[in-house]
Amino acid sequence: MAQAAEPALPAGDSDTGTGLLRALLADTSDMAAVLDADGSFRYLNRAGRRLLVLPTDAAVHEMSAYEVVAASDLQALEVEVMPALHLDGWWTGNLTLINQAGSDVPTRSTLRVHRPPDGGPSQFTWLARDISTEKAVYERLHKKVFEDELTGLPHRSIFLDRLDLSLRRTRGEAAPVALLFVSIDHFKEKNDRFGREVGDELLRLVAERLDGLRGPADTVSRWGGDEFVFMCEAPVGELDADGLGARIIAAFEAPFAAGGTEVFLTVSVGMSTAPSGEIGTDQLLRQADAAGQMAKQRGGGAVRLFDEAMQARALRRAEVEDALRGAADRGEMVLHFQPEVSLRTNQIVAVEALVRWQHPAWGLVAPGEFVPVAENSNLILELGTWVLTSGMDQCARWRAAFGERSPSVAINISGRQFLQDDFVELVASTLEQTGAEPQDICLEITESILMDDIELTIATLQRLKGLGVMLAIDDFGTGYSSLSYLRRFPVDILKVDQSFVSGLGHDPEDSAIVQAVVHMGRALQLTTVAEGVETAHHLIELRELDCDIAQGYHFARPGPAEAISRMLDAGPDWMRVTV
Repeated sequence: MAQAAEPALPAGDSDTGTGLLRALLADTSDMAAVLDADGSFRYLNRAGRRLLVLPTDAAVHEMSAYEVVAASDLQALEVEVMPALHLDGWWTGNLTLINQAGSDVPTRSTLRVHRPPDGGPSQFTWLARDISTEKAVYERLHKKVFEDELTGLPHRSIFLDRLDLSLRRTRGEAAPVALLFVSIDHFKEKNDRFGREVGDELLRLVAERLDGLRGPADTVSRWGGDEFVFMCEAPVGELDADGLGARIIAAFEAPFAAGGTEVFLTVSVGMSTAPSGEIGTDQLLRQADAAGQMAKQRGGGAVRLFDEAMQARALRRAEVEDALRGAADRGEMVLHFQPEVSLRTNQIVAVEALVRWQHPAWGLVAPGEFVPVAENSNLILELGTWVLTSGMDQCARWRAAFGERSPSVAINISGRQFLQDDFVELVASTLEQTGAEPQDICLEITESILMDDIELTIATLQRLKGLGVMLAIDDFGTGYSSLSYLRRFPVDILKVDQSFVSGLGHDPEDSAIVQAVVHMGRALQLTTVAEGVETAHHLIELRELDCDIAQGYHFARPGPAEAISRMLDAGPDWMRVTV
């Protein structure tokens, strides 16, 4: 294709090298222009026309430098470029142009004044190189070095530099520093459920919400994954870390709109302060992290301030987590079972499977110590699978030994288990593997887990019911389910939380809650089970309310399968058997 003729050089520029100069300007990839003293174009080469998206036959003498410089740089042209040309005779720097398509084009420009020897009017030459690619690369590198790629918050390295600088200042008479470690509760489950794109959107929204809480001297950064750090520096006597922690918790009361749905999140916040400056960056981070882990063990949505005792607990937690890995495979985990007794026949109709850890050096480790550790890591999936398999296996053994007198076995399901994509398939394969009868198995899910995603919950419960197992809502009354939701859940049993049962007969509010749950269960044709029955008085109250089943220390403490077998052998005299 023939190229358009190169526009002629302006009059006065012709000499013996005019032809070579014209060829040079035609071949260069940079814009080359000649302008009058008022900024009007007299000449523009082919590369300049391409850069400004001008037709090859456009009359450039009607254009002005003030028309092709982007509005963002017009002030610089007037107060920086033109004065420099008049004073020094030249200027070089970055100028953003705007082409005829309306797009900004960043350039590296050099303008120079040319004054004819005969005293005629001055002219300007203008060389401009398109630096769009270089600028885009620079901006990407700048963001990579200085910003978190996902959220746009200051990069972790920048945060550490600012924290280190603040701590150095506190060694003098400057401000005290507080560090808050903010971790999103159960974010992995949200990410698995809604997908990575929604998960990333949630992280960006969380970053935006946290950044909106900071003051002028504060810094927020994404520490990694679903964890954020918040540094607060304030004058002596004005540091309010507790107040900031409370504001962070309150900021998550409103839902996040992501992926076309409203998602509720809570966070756990760990705090550590350095009021005197006698503390290093690493130590302050470890302390805030340890406090955050303690806040998570409270179930989320909590704030904890670091203390020395917490450090010891954090070390113990790490030790427990390390020892817990592979404990089931090593044969250290055992199941104990607690009877559930019919309040009409006084016979054992079910047992709840409760996991215990027999550590070779520590002895029997309390569930309250290792279960929260497992729940805050992927270990709960390994442990949950073991409990599911062992509980069903024992159920099949009792069915073979006692026939119709064998109890059903209730197995607690963690939130992470329930939200696994293949959880229903896991239950089905475990039933087949162990030979347990589906109607002998009851899966217990806490009320708060069920309410996390209603539609997903209903779909999963319906698939589980399709297997033939029983379903129970555990700790009922501690969550926030409404009657309308409860009617949609295909469950069989409501288990009244022991915190309400303990107040029966002397706490009017607890008594009213237990009565309401029992009546609700009857109206919905659900079996009601009262947990934590410890006294004969509790038993009397529950029978008067016509509760169906009860479990607790009043009947028996949890014990090994052999003890339950002896109770079943004893028939009506089972309460005489010692666990």
